[in-house]
Amino acid sequence: MSYFYGPVPSRRLGFSLGVNLLPKKVCSFDCLYCQLGGTEKKIMRRFSFVNLNKLTTDIKPIIKAYPNIDYITIAGSGEPTLHKDLDKIISRLKKATQNKYPVCVITNSSLLYRKDVRKELLLADLIIPSLDSVTEETFSKINRPHEKVGLDKILDGLFKLKKEFHGKLWLEIMLMEGFNCNIKEANKFRKIIKELKPDKVQLNIPMRPSGLNIVIPDVDKVKKIKRLILEGSEIVSEFKKKKESGYRLCSKKGSILRFLKVRPGTVKDLSRALNIVSKDVIRQLNVLIDEQLVKESVRGKNKYFVSND
Repeated sequence: MSYFYGPVPSRRLGFSLGVNLLPKKVCSFDCLYCQLGGTEKKIMRRFSFVNLNKLTTDIKPIIKAYPNIDYITIAGSGEPTLHKDLDKIISRLKKATQNKYPVCVITNSSLLYRKDVRKELLLADLIIPSLDSVTEETFSKINRPHEKVGLDKILDGLFKLKKEFHGKLWLEIMLMEGFNCNIKEANKFRKIIKELKPDKVQLNIPMRPSGLNIVIPDVDKVKKIKRLILEGSEIVSEFKKKKESGYRLCSKKGSILRFLKVRPGTVKDLSRALNIVSKDVIRQLNVLIDEQLVKESVRGKNKYFVSND
């Protein structure tokens, strides 16, 4: 498998070259809003999968061909901190790219209570941990965690990481109607955020399809929650291109399928990320749909395309 996908158009990070450490979805959570669908088996045991030499070999021609990216982002199919030796992986990525690109790690925060995990993350430039609730009941309903993970461990890990990590820490909150998008939760968030002091607080909403009928919060309600949580917080908006991706494709069909195996996307997402004109994206998507490799999923006013794998 290839460890890399994209660059993808990220609403938070501009053009992001994704790093997928896992061959399939492996996670400690089974979040209601996850764009990859349900978690078959939640685990907390860490493992090794990545071949560091192949990682180095694979990234060099990608960076040479597509140099105009904003971040190298370790995320992908599941929870990346379940992979051991993240410090070695980050070090290899930086060395192979001559430290030209900041490395971001996106995590669900479930393993941050472990000292070894926090130590391995110290080489990152940016960490985006999630915290979807600060009440045990709501946390359990939204994130459906492994039985060994409680909210106390999540908060303990976040506070220790903030103390030890010298890079930037952006806290992500996924707001969901009927769960955490209310005044009670907002007031509790405000108290924790005031103590944690992250560099940025990002309020997200579940725009991409998850396979479940998730209700997207009303825009006005999200803005109200924003004011209650932290006036300086930001609502994650539509993708805004920071740079031209410089993407040139050898296999349009293959590249589209690799993209969709990691995250659902619209025609616009695929066109921007892969530098393919929209009509060619649509043509290839129709082929993939006929081959039953891809399916459509409507979310609000947007039509997403999702891998059947």
